[in-house]
Amino acid sequence: MVVVLLNIASNFNKIDSVDKIQRFQMAFIYILFFYTFCYSFVVRLLLGNLLNFNLIYSTIPVILMVGYYIFYNDRVNYIVLYFIVFILFINIISITFYNLPLSGFYRFLITVWFPLLLIGIKLERPKYIFTKFLKIYNWLIIANILFGLIDYVLGRKLQFILQDWLYFSSFASSIHADLYNGIYRLFSLLGHPLTNMLLLIIFISSNLIFKQYFKERVPIPMPVIYLITFIGAFLCNSKFGLAILLLLFLLTILLGKNKGRNLIYVLTCIFIVFSFQSLRENVLNRFLQSIEGGDVSNGRFSAIEALMATEARPLLFVGKGINYSDTLLQSVSNLDNIEIPMIMFMFDYGIFTTVLIYSVMYIIPTIIMLKNRHWYLWTVFTLIFTFANSFNGMATSAGIVQIFTFITMLFLNLSKSFKLETQKNYSNDN
Repeated sequence: MVVVLLNIASNFNKIDSVDKIQRFQMAFIYILFFYTFCYSFVVRLLLGNLLNFNLIYSTIPVILMVGYYIFYNDRVNYIVLYFIVFILFINIISITFYNLPLSGFYRFLITVWFPLLLIGIKLERPKYIFTKFLKIYNWLIIANILFGLIDYVLGRKLQFILQDWLYFSSFASSIHADLYNGIYRLFSLLGHPLTNMLLLIIFISSNLIFKQYFKERVPIPMPVIYLITFIGAFLCNSKFGLAILLLLFLLTILLGKNKGRNLIYVLTCIFIVFSFQSLRENVLNRFLQSIEGGDVSNGRFSAIEALMATEARPLLFVGKGINYSDTLLQSVSNLDNIEIPMIMFMFDYGIFTTVLIYSVMYIIPTIIMLKNRHWYLWTVFTLIFTFANSFNGMATSAGIVQIFTFITMLFLNLSKSFKLETQKNYSNDN
């Protein structure tokens, strides 16, 4: 009798514990969503300037993640945790060996190391959380693209206002350079044009994932999703981003559900957007300017050539700290940055540490998704990963690592959830 009562009490405690973790995880996701997507790098710059206080490095997401790993350590991926601890250990050695300033180490912790912890989090209700995420995220991106469209129609008046607000930062000079060259690229409160392009790729990818795997209606009709994506892509005006989107649409037409309908949606949206001559010429002009400049990669190839021309090479186990790669490049050329995170990581943290970082960000998620045979999910994830690594945001303090690891966490947990559903259905059939 005592044993039975103990078992009943244990079950009640277990139910209560699961309910608590679910409530905590929902609050965790909402707060983290705000700090990842809404409280952007640009917003932090503006508020910091207004309050005369440095708000770039927010510690609230860090506290949340550390709290999660301490109190819910039974719901984390320990392989990911071991990799992350090893990365920290090697960086501490680098700081000691080269006597690097603690400010650079702090930047690394806040903008690279702590966001990696997201990939190891196991969610209790991944499908429910992903649905909630998508409903809010969709409207955030639609509002951002509408901001850009209104600005474009008004003759870039909103860009001039944003340039005046950001007069103290490099954003102002970037906006000025585009306006001077007659090129429109979407700078907004959510970030740089390349950041906005990444957010847009996540937007269409997440909706396609929902449509592919969920047995529910997409929160916003797919024709609207496609149209917003095409308009946003032309406003962000990223050459490589457009190529990624074309691959994504090709993948969807070939492998996704309702192939014929998707083809009609894509062709219709292309026709609508291309019918606007100014939008079409805006993208074409940027391509032509890049070709005339002699480097279609906008300095990426030139940066690699400049580094290869020197005797400087990344070290195997240790690095010389965040921004060392850009400092090195600026000392041997007139270029400002390398724009390729993997190479920047090698110089900043060492080759072996870079391998560990990319193992957490890409190799481990890839193994899990492919092991679960979620080929479509993995391909979409790979396209997001590829674009996120096409500019220097990951290796700086712009919050790109947290954006990428947040969506990786959701995709990983969806893969595990879909696998469990498949196993359950198979058991019921037998």
